[in-house]
Amino acid sequence: MTDPQKPVAFRPSLSMLGWALNEEENLAEYVSRAETFLRSVSDDYELIVIDDGSSDRTWALGGQLQATRPWLTMLKNDRNRGPGYCYRRGIGAASKEYFMAQTVDWAYDIDAFRPVFDQLRQHDILQGVRLGEFSFSVLRRRSDSLYKGIVSLTNYALIRVLFQLPFADFQNVTVCPTRLARALRLESEGSFTNPEVMMKLYWGGASFLQVPVTFQKRGRGKGTGTRVGAIVKSVSEICVSWFRWVVLGGYPNRRRGTIASLHE
Repeated sequence: MTDPQKPVAFRPSLSMLGWALNEEENLAEYVSRAETFLRSVSDDYELIVIDDGSSDRTWALGGQLQATRPWLTMLKNDRNRGPGYCYRRGIGAASKEYFMAQTVDWAYDIDAFRPVFDQLRQHDILQGVRLGEFSFSVLRRRSDSLYKGIVSLTNYALIRVLFQLPFADFQNVTVCPTRLARALRLESEGSFTNPEVMMKLYWGGASFLQVPVTFQKRGRGKGTGTRVGAIVKSVSEICVSWFRWVVLGGYPNRRRGTIASLHE
C-alpha cells in the first residue's frame, strides 16, 4: 500500500543534448547509454544529437538509429560550428521541461544525478562539479591528458577570477529548466557557452545545487575541444565578454543567485 505521506519521486520531462564530430565509433553506445539513463529518471524524454560537420559515417549511423527510436532526433549543422553553437541549437530544439547535455564519449558520470532529481523541487538548477580537483597534482584526473587538464584548469581560473563567480566548476553537466535558458540572450559560440548560461542564470537570481560528477576519460575516438583554434576562441570570448558585461556595464542587472552543495 502506498504511503500518502511519502513524496513521489520527481521524474522530470527531460531532453538530453549531445553533439558529434566524427563519432561513428561512439554514437551507437552513446544512444544506448542515453536511453538507459533517460528511462531511469523520466517518463517523458528525448535525445537530440547534432552532427557538427562530421566527415565519417556519424550522420548515416545516426539516421539508422533514429529509424527505430522515436525519442531520438538527429540534426545536422551545415559545417563544423563548435560546442557553443550546438549547445544553443540543442536548447532551441528541446521540447521537454528540462534539458541536460552529455558528451558523446560519455565524459561525465551522470549516474550521480539519478538520486537527486527530487532536489529540483527546491532548486532551479542541478550543476555538476568536479569537486576538489583544482590542483596540479590531480590535473590528469580532470581531463584526458595533462595538457587538456591544464587547459581546463586555466579556463576555470580565468572565468572564476574575472567574473567572481563562486561555482566549483563550469565545464560540466547542467540540468536546467528549458524556459529559463531560452529566455537568455546567449552571445558565445565556443566552449564558453555553458559557463555563459550558468553565469546569466545566476545573475538572474536562480538557485543552484552543485552535484559531484566524476570525469571519465575517453575510450575511443579523438576529442577536439582542445585544438588550438578552439582554445583561442574560448579565451577570446571570455575576455571580450568580461570587458563588455562587467567593465563597460553591458550587463547591468547582475544580481546574485544562490549556490548550495549536495550534503552541505
